[in-house]
Amino acid sequence: MTGVEFILLMISIGILAGIISAAAGLASLVTYPSLLAMGLPPVTANVTSAFSTIASGYSSLFASTKELQGHQKQVKIVLPLVLVGSVLGAWLLFALPGSWFKYLVPICIGIGGVILLFPHQPKQAQATMSANSRMFGKSLVQRGFNMLWIFLIGVYAGYFNAGAGVLCLTLLSIINRQESFAINNALKNVAMTATNTTAWIVFALETPIRWHYVLPLMIGNIIGGILGPIIVRHLPGRLMQILVGIGALILAVSLTIRNFS
Repeated sequence: MTGVEFILLMISIGILAGIISAAAGLASLVTYPSLLAMGLPPVTANVTSAFSTIASGYSSLFASTKELQGHQKQVKIVLPLVLVGSVLGAWLLFALPGSWFKYLVPICIGIGGVILLFPHQPKQAQATMSANSRMFGKSLVQRGFNMLWIFLIGVYAGYFNAGAGVLCLTLLSIINRQESFAINNALKNVAMTATNTTAWIVFALETPIRWHYVLPLMIGNIIGGILGPIIVRHLPGRLMQILVGIGALILAVSLTIRNFS
């Protein structure tokens, strides 16, 4: 494969990942197995995939500023929890044996696939509920457990990012149901941008970065992030989620078979 062919292939993979990310939030479903197929070790493939998708997070965060107005208190609760969790998750990626990661990845991808196939339907905000509910739960114990779940989402995102956005949005839609879907989605964008940035820094300190893979993938992700919403507007969103969810489960099974063969 020539240098030009390699760059074009990486950009194409990045475009597809960006489109999938816009439709279902599972960009790593494309980039991670593609990098494995090209011979990269599992941990290196995960780090490379994480680096290539960082730019799209900031564009999503910028687009969410309107929904975040008046919700700074919730941001101040979510942000430190996911930041600390993502540092722990990124550290675990290098502290645990590489074989653990190889066997845990199919489980992580499978979780993302199941969530896409059986999504939680978030309730719209209700004035009375908003007035009578406290942030992330009415009781101290309930709030404590809900914050623990947010922290664990951060750990998951730092360790293996694929599907973390879907998990985070589903969790927020359940525990923060007094708010609208748009607000919870904006909080998810804050959380995922923070975890991606933190993991990005830890990865850069812990391992060499394959920039010749990352840069063309990043370019492709940006293009795919632009094309994705256009495509989603013309296709049923639920159909896209089902197709990606089925693909995630097929990939999880195939990786499991590969690990034990």
